[in-house]
Amino acid sequence: MPIQVGDVLAITVSALNPTSATPYNLPLGNKGITVEQDGRIVYPQLGLLRVAGLTRSQVRDLMVSRLRTYLTEPVVTVDFVNFKVTVLGEVNAQGVINVPDGKINILEAIARSGDLTIYGKRFPVTVVRETNGRREFGYVNLLSNSIFSSPYYRLQQNDIVYVQADERKPTVDDQISARRFTTVTSVLAILSTLTLLVLNLIRN
Repeated sequence: MPIQVGDVLAITVSALNPTSATPYNLPLGNKGITVEQDGRIVYPQLGLLRVAGLTRSQVRDLMVSRLRTYLTEPVVTVDFVNFKVTVLGEVNAQGVINVPDGKINILEAIARSGDLTIYGKRFPVTVVRETNGRREFGYVNLLSNSIFSSPYYRLQQNDIVYVQADERKPTVDDQISARRFTTVTSVLAILSTLTLLVLNLIRN
């Protein structure tokens, strides 16, 4: 998953001699380092690094190559702090999913949202994606093998997945009508019971 402007990265540097790696780590309490508008980060001792457009593994390799000048057997881990996707609509648990490793596909996102409700449509499932300030809409068929070749199968930072309701789901008017019917039926049942009680009393 390419790193984008605005992403917050958690980067950890270690080495054969742990003490020697200390200056190359962010201060304690720092939750991450933000990719600036120019696509670069400012990293301790290494200065400016252009990371936008690179994957986490490419950033790791870039930093390791730079750090070999100063450290013995450096090891770098790169994770996302703020990578998230949102799942809405006919799923059992709507909400935001945080993804520290930046790797999640649409099936995993739906599974982590408790799967589709009984009314969820498996086609089309909409993915709303913003790229370079432009919003785009993609449509995925959960019932087709073509899903695996779709550009919307692997989700990106801030993607929104929306599952539509099928025709079986009652509309708001249907629900109101059903509640009214239930209320009327209950009132009639009470009246019927009271009438029977009154008739019994009169007979006695």
